[in-house]
Amino acid sequence: MKTQWLLIALLSGIPLHALQGSTPEAALEELATTTKPEVIARHLPEPVQKKIEDLPKMQKQHVMDQLLQIKATQLGGCTVRPAHDSDGWEIFDNDGNSKGKVKLANAFISGTEALLPLEIELEDGAQNFIVTMHLEDGEWRIDDLGPWEKTDLGIEKLVHRPTQMEKNEEAARKTLQQIAIALRRYSYAQPGLPPELSDLTEPVDRGNDAPPEPYLDKSFAADPLIKDGYCFRYVRTQIGDGQQQSAQFEITATPLEFGKTGSKNFITNMYQTHVTTENRPATEEDEQE
Repeated sequence: MKTQWLLIALLSGIPLHALQGSTPEAALEELATTTKPEVIARHLPEPVQKKIEDLPKMQKQHVMDQLLQIKATQLGGCTVRPAHDSDGWEIFDNDGNSKGKVKLANAFISGTEALLPLEIELEDGAQNFIVTMHLEDGEWRIDDLGPWEKTDLGIEKLVHRPTQMEKNEEAARKTLQQIAIALRRYSYAQPGLPPELSDLTEPVDRGNDAPPEPYLDKSFAADPLIKDGYCFRYVRTQIGDGQQQSAQFEITATPLEFGKTGSKNFITNMYQTHVTTENRPATEEDEQE
């Protein structure tokens, strides 16, 4: 049970204490505590309620029974009771084990419209839900309910000042990209791949009127290659036979001091880069960037 927890919270007996009068909170309390299907129907959208009222007697009774059944099945064997050590309510399974907590964060009411945020903390993380209601014929009726999905406007990123470690990680990505491009260019023009990165720092005649120039500058001839807090290692995994698609390589980038010079490990092949935040060499099974 994940996104269904909102419905669980609404229909599972949450005792919202000290609520009086016709308020959205009181309507939720009625829905939570009632054992009468007509009370549930009263807080449904009016068109739904009227359709239920217009049904033939036998069909209406069936729908009413189903309303109570929905309330029971949505619980999934759990109950909700007031939390003893904090505000809100605690969710228990039928063995008495705590599964999470529910809190009515606030109530925003404007005229006949209401918005009620619920904060739900489960074993697999926190979730936020929104209940929207409207007042009609003296009753608060549910319009909608579901998870609250926030939209990142990118403002934090806009004003973020990268740490030195983040700068190192971004520099490592660029270095990997620079080496991979040089190797691909080499494999297009030469048979296979070079045995060492230092070979890419030697001037090459490109077969035109321009003077010979290397694929990489002399700084890439170092062994081991260390740049911006990372150590880079290159290995040919398939030498190739003059056809670019048959030449394969791997380049790894590992922090010199994990957690200080970098918190990510990278591996790049002919076409992709993979990364892990674990303190170990990256593999091609890790997440692709």
